[in-house]
Amino acid sequence: MTINVFFLFQVLGAVLLIILGVTIVRWLWKYMWLSRQLQGPRLAERYGRGSWVLITGASDGLGKAFSQELAQYGFNLILVSRTQEKLRRLQAELERLGVQIRTVCVDLSDSAQHTYSSITEAAQDVDLSIVINCVGITVHRRYGDIPAATLRRLLSVNVNTTAIVTHTMLPLLLRHTMSTGRRCAFLNVGSIVGRFYWPGTQLYGACKAFIDHLTIPLAYEYRKQLDVLSFQPTVMATGMAAGTEPAAITISPQAAAHVALSHLGRYNSSHGHWRHAMLAVLFTLLPGSLRNRIFLSKALEMGEVESGKGI
Repeated sequence: MTINVFFLFQVLGAVLLIILGVTIVRWLWKYMWLSRQLQGPRLAERYGRGSWVLITGASDGLGKAFSQELAQYGFNLILVSRTQEKLRRLQAELERLGVQIRTVCVDLSDSAQHTYSSITEAAQDVDLSIVINCVGITVHRRYGDIPAATLRRLLSVNVNTTAIVTHTMLPLLLRHTMSTGRRCAFLNVGSIVGRFYWPGTQLYGACKAFIDHLTIPLAYEYRKQLDVLSFQPTVMATGMAAGTEPAAITISPQAAAHVALSHLGRYNSSHGHWRHAMLAVLFTLLPGSLRNRIFLSKALEMGEVESGKGI
């Protein structure tokens, strides 16, 4: 009986080691190998070179990085942002790459029908293959310290915009699949804070959890036509960053955009850069009470910097 029990533990240990080994290899493949590969030919073949991509929050940060990379791959772009001058400069830059650019200047904190009608009008007569919902805003405060107007704006930009743009653009994406036989895609930008409770940025985390729960089910509802990626990065060197972020985990928007596109069509969710994926592993392993104390302290520090900037 003793020998049988010992043998059973040996088998169990071997199985666990195999599972661990496979998990590590898959992690390395996803977060280390794929990001080093050229993505343009794959994306052009999968979605159609010369088809159109709509990007919200396109004139700054991560949205701008997506725009620049996709233009280099030969995709035409519909750029949505609230600042006309930034859109004009980006349009001029990207048109030099030989692609067509349309711009839509709207304030996405305004959830009125005319906001989304102008986006739909810009995409109605083109072969739309990809939509990237990139727009987002955050604030770091205790919940009771968030002004009511700021709370409404965060909900409007982070929740309403992604939900409504996803809903209104879905028929246009499916039209692309029906007419070309190629896949179409949503890449919705969430955040790691949508996967972990984060005191001090609780509203932003709740909004990003909403995006995650909205996005991934679409992969199963429209699995024969639609790719989705719920993209959950951490800190990037963008205007949204408060300026107190650790350098060890802060990456450029260009690096984040490249790795996100390497995962589009291959995975339904991703943290993107290997540093951010490692951080997610660390957060999972940390005891919740310790993690929450660290998060709150860091969020309040960032909130002080935001207050100094008038945010």
